[in-house]
Amino acid sequence: MSAIFFVLRKSLKNTLLELLHHPAKLILYIFVIFIILASGISNMVGVDTEEVLLDMRILEGIYLGVLLLVLVPTLLMGLRSGTTFFTMSDVSMLFVAPISSKKILTYGLLKQAGTTLLLTFLLLSYGGMAIRMFGLPVWQGILLLAGFALTIPLTQMATMTIYSYVNGNDRRIKMVKTVLYLLIVLLAAAIGWHIYQNGVSQESLFAAISSPWLEFFPIAGWMKGFLFALFTGDMPRILLFAGLLAVGAVVCLLLFLRSDADYYEDVLQNTESTYAMRQAVKEGRVAAGTVSTRTPKVKDTGLKGGWGASAFFYKQMREIRRRSPLLFVNVSTLILLAAVLFMGFVLRNAEDLSPNLIMMIMLCMGVYVLFFLNAAGEWGREIMKPYLYMVPASPLKKLIWASLTSIIKPGLDGLIIFVIGGILVKGSPLTVAVCIFMFFSFGCLFTASNILSQRLLGQMANKGLIMVLYILLVLLLVLPGLLVGVVLYFVFHTPGAVMGIPVILWNIGLSFGIYAICQNTLHNMETH
Repeated sequence: MSAIFFVLRKSLKNTLLELLHHPAKLILYIFVIFIILASGISNMVGVDTEEVLLDMRILEGIYLGVLLLVLVPTLLMGLRSGTTFFTMSDVSMLFVAPISSKKILTYGLLKQAGTTLLLTFLLLSYGGMAIRMFGLPVWQGILLLAGFALTIPLTQMATMTIYSYVNGNDRRIKMVKTVLYLLIVLLAAAIGWHIYQNGVSQESLFAAISSPWLEFFPIAGWMKGFLFALFTGDMPRILLFAGLLAVGAVVCLLLFLRSDADYYEDVLQNTESTYAMRQAVKEGRVAAGTVSTRTPKVKDTGLKGGWGASAFFYKQMREIRRRSPLLFVNVSTLILLAAVLFMGFVLRNAEDLSPNLIMMIMLCMGVYVLFFLNAAGEWGREIMKPYLYMVPASPLKKLIWASLTSIIKPGLDGLIIFVIGGILVKGSPLTVAVCIFMFFSFGCLFTASNILSQRLLGQMANKGLIMVLYILLVLLLVLPGLLVGVVLYFVFHTPGAVMGIPVILWNIGLSFGIYAICQNTLHNMETH
């Protein structure tokens, strides 16, 4: 075990020395840490006791949803490939050493704990927002972050245990998937039935998403139930969910250690795949987050149109159609719709908010979610492929055609989302139209900002740092249009919907300007 602790110490020391040898990277890290700490602490201290607080049941539903977003995808992805805590250097040094496999697994868990703590620190600002918006004591906000941090290793432990028993057996894999899908359906049915029985209202929605029955969903529900029982001092529920978490963790560990499956070969294969993917991202051969082992169904072939630069658009349309028969309507559309409609349900009965103002708040929520979803668009995949630079066509035309699907999708998503949202909160047709066009304009700007980010920042291995700089870049680009809209509203007392028009014009005009300025991004391959 001393050899393992030696590896941990050396890894930490080498990481710190690398930062010291790269002062620019160190300064960037310090800057990012300062922003996160400032955001989190500013929300934790100086909370106005007279400020109107949100219903605590909203936080219960959101927290359970976040934990499920960690649990469910991890389990589904791990059924065939398992999950690994190890890197290629770990495999090279530890898997060939005369060290117990149990000790090596302990090393993996300790190493993963450090990564989990870092991720939890990055969520500090959201913990501060929860403290301010729901009036939580600081210790409760810290416990919410700790619960999130603990859920990750518990999920990975459960995934490795299940994988060790279903590996190579399609019948068992299908059975586990069926059970998992059944649990998700039961959870959704419990929420839907509660709303159906009590009527579609804000109160019934809050009661449904905070229902005690949802807390029996394994791991995620148990963690949520334990923490919120702790907040209310409900001792029977505290003991129940603490016991379920403890027993679940012990059972998973014992089953894994007693299983006959030798995880070395499986972990080695998964680690090699992960390493190859990361190398491809670093070398610019594929976009981060776009690697998928899923093989799309090929029914039709051919681009069915396109010549020169426009062929990129038709190629992407063919790829999109293979993934979804509904073309641009996919999972991201459902995520956006759920987020915006949830905000509408929360606010639609507020006495001091007009329907049009609620629509604008829903728009802010939609734009916020769109910001994070936009990076996964077709443009992010296309720019990493070499033939985009080699086609003998105008760079500006290639830039426009290659990113056109990433511009069209927000427009169609906005049409679906805000027509339904407008019906929900009874917003005026003018406000609905402005929301649709504003959402579309932000989609254009986010895509253009991605192009500008490629031009200014290039390819960096650390996507977390790029994201922070990208956020600051977008804020600077959006600011002039927002300021004009604010001046029109507060100085000239124009209707609320009218203040969105300058933002729309600014975003679209600036997007075209960025395209024109950055057209030489595709001028030749040597610059990438």
